[in-house]
Amino acid sequence: MNVTVKIDPEVKDTQVLITAEKRSRFLCRLVDVIEDFDKKPTASLTGYIGDKAYLIDVADILRIYAANQKVYVQTAKAEYLLRHRLYELEELLDRQCFLRISNSEIIHVRKIQDIDLSVTGRICIRFREDVYTYVSRRYIPKIKKSLGI
Repeated sequence: MNVTVKIDPEVKDTQVLITAEKRSRFLCRLVDVIEDFDKKPTASLTGYIGDKAYLIDVADILRIYAANQKVYVQTAKAEYLLRHRLYELEELLDRQCFLRISNSEIIHVRKIQDIDLSVTGRICIRFREDVYTYVSRRYIPKIKKSLGI
């Protein structure tokens, strides 16, 4: 890879130009890293169980999902109610770790134990804590590409 930096005092906003022979997985990941470079990922979220608020370490999250017009976060220990929308969480969380698998769910990729492709037309994702979920059919191509399946 060849990297060139050009300094121009006339330029007001920094521009990044990538020239490549073809689009590749590496190129897509590089673009994601550049876009997220100055974004500080959220380290914790506030979740609620009843009248109590809990600070949830983002590293402990298995999945975040919407049900009954509410958003929940699931860890190995408990399930919490969140006061965020899924699209807000998608923006807050590190794209390298969290992946949207349906209109109503985001998963923590580094917590995946295995991926079951045996069911025709469906993908089942199982986490280490024996929690599992299914990828929406519409998201299957995106998931396969992101996970390198």
